[in-house]
Amino acid sequence: MTNITAFVLSHEDNPNRTASDSSLSLIALTLTRALGRENVRVVRVHPNEHDDSLASRYCSAVEICPDMYESETALTFHLLSLAAKYPGKRVLIPASDDCSLYIARAARDLSRNFTLINPSSRTMERIKDKKRQYELAREAGVPIPETWFPESEEQVAAIAATLNNFPYVIKPIEAQKWRLERYANIAEGQKAVAVHSREELLAEYRRIAAFDNRLMVQEIVSGPDEDLFTMLAYCSEDEQPMAHCVRRKLRQNPIDFGYCTATVSCHNPDVTEFGSRLLHAARFKGIVGIEFKRDSRSGEYKLIEINTRPVNTIGMAIGCGVNLPFIAYCDAIGVSPVIPDDWEDDVVWLRLNQDFVAATQLKRAGRSGYRDWLATLRGKRVHAVHARDDMAPFYRYYRGYIRRYVARLRPVRGVGRVWRGTRRRLQQATAWMW
Repeated sequence: MTNITAFVLSHEDNPNRTASDSSLSLIALTLTRALGRENVRVVRVHPNEHDDSLASRYCSAVEICPDMYESETALTFHLLSLAAKYPGKRVLIPASDDCSLYIARAARDLSRNFTLINPSSRTMERIKDKKRQYELAREAGVPIPETWFPESEEQVAAIAATLNNFPYVIKPIEAQKWRLERYANIAEGQKAVAVHSREELLAEYRRIAAFDNRLMVQEIVSGPDEDLFTMLAYCSEDEQPMAHCVRRKLRQNPIDFGYCTATVSCHNPDVTEFGSRLLHAARFKGIVGIEFKRDSRSGEYKLIEINTRPVNTIGMAIGCGVNLPFIAYCDAIGVSPVIPDDWEDDVVWLRLNQDFVAATQLKRAGRSGYRDWLATLRGKRVHAVHARDDMAPFYRYYRGYIRRYVARLRPVRGVGRVWRGTRRRLQQATAWMW
C-alpha cells in the first residue's frame, strides 16, 4: 500500500477564518486517524490552513483548495491537478454532507484520477433531501414520522388547521444547510425549531422561509434522546452492508434537537433490519449513518435521517471494533478487508466540552444531574478530539475553546478583586496551551 494515497476532503463555510477563531473538522480528524494508524498515507484537502484538525500527526500533507461555495469547477481542477504530485492510486473520501454532494456531482471528472468512496449521483438523487428519503422509506416499508412538505404559507395554514398534537417541529429539507454560518440565526445551533401552537407555526414559518423556504413540518417522535439509534455502515458494490454497528444516543447539544455529544455502542436488530432495507433500496455505496427514533407510544422505529457520509460519531464504530474508514479504504483499493464478526457493546463516544454543556442543560431542565452524567461515562471511552497518540489537535482546539471561555467571563459586582485574581489564575493555568 506504499504507493496509495487517501485524500480526505473537508469544507468550511468561512474559508477566510483566522487562527484566532478555533475550528475543527471532527469527521476529517477521525478519518485521518483511522487510516493513518493503519499506515495509510493521508492528505487533507481543506480551504483554510487554520483548521485545528490539520495538526494531526497522521496527516502526511495538507493541500489548501478553492472554496467549493465559490467555484466547484475550480475545486475539481485543483483536485485533478494533485495527480501529478501524488502518483499511484488515489482514494477520495468526503468529510461532510456538502463534500459528499459535491463529489457525487463531479464524479465523472473526479473518477479519472480518484477512486471515490461516495454514493453515486443516481443514489444521491434518491436521498439528497428529507422528502426523497421519506419517499424511499415508504417504498422500502420503513416507518417514518408524520411529515408535511408545504410549499407556501397558504399550505402551512391549511396544515396547521388539521394539527392537534402540538408541539411539532420545522426542519430544513436539506439538513446540512442550517449548519452553515449564513443560516446560523435560524435555529441557533439546533437541527429543528419547535412550535407549540398553530399561531407559532405560522409565525415561525414566515420567519424561517425568509432565509430558507425548503422546509418540512414534522411530528415530534415521543421519547427521550436515549431512544435515538444510528446504524453506522459501509456498503460495497453489492449495495449491502459489508460491515456495520449500532449506537444509541446518550446526549445532544442543544438537548432535544441538537448534535450528538455522547453515544454508546449497542445491538438493535430492528435498526439493523430497517437500515439494511434502506441501503438496498437506495443502491447505496459508501460510508453512511442512518438515524431512527423509537416512538415510546407505538414502539415503532421511525426514520429520522440518512447521512450520506461518515458522521461525527464514526469514531465510536472504530472504538467498538469496526474500523469502517479502513474497511472502506481496503475495499476501494481492491484488498479484501478484515470484517469483524461482531462489535463490543457499551463503548462510549464522547465530545467532552459539548457533552458537559448538554449535561448542564439536562440538569437545569430537571431531567438528570451531574451524578447521572458521570455514571454514563464509566467503562471504555473513545474521545472525539483527545487521543494520546495524537495530542496536537486536542491542544490547539481546546486552547482556543478555553481562551474564548475566559474572555467571555465577566466580574460580579462587588467582587472585583476576587474576579481579577481568579481570571489571572485561569489565564496562567492555561498559558501553556497557547
